[in-house]
Amino acid sequence: MAVTQTAQACDLVIFGAKGDLARRKLLPSLYQLEKAGQLNPDTRIIGVGRADWDKAAYTKVVREALETFMKETRSLMKVYGTP
Repeated sequence: MAVTQTAQACDLVIFGAKGDLARRKLLPSLYQLEKAGQLNPDTRIIGVGRADWDKAAYTKVVREALETFMKETRSLMKVYGTP
């Protein structure tokens, strides 16, 4: 039986928010926490990076990262799941 516990609200700062680590690991992990109801709704995620970008540009990066994550997840399900 899984235990679900929501963390306290906090400010989470991701340094290098458009980088490889954020795209491949951090953003998908945060997505999974949100999906499982373990990320407090009042938590703020703050992306910091060297490049100059606006919210729309960063939203595009996040969307692409999550789409890639979902494609990889489906591929893994095909490999390890039953047909």
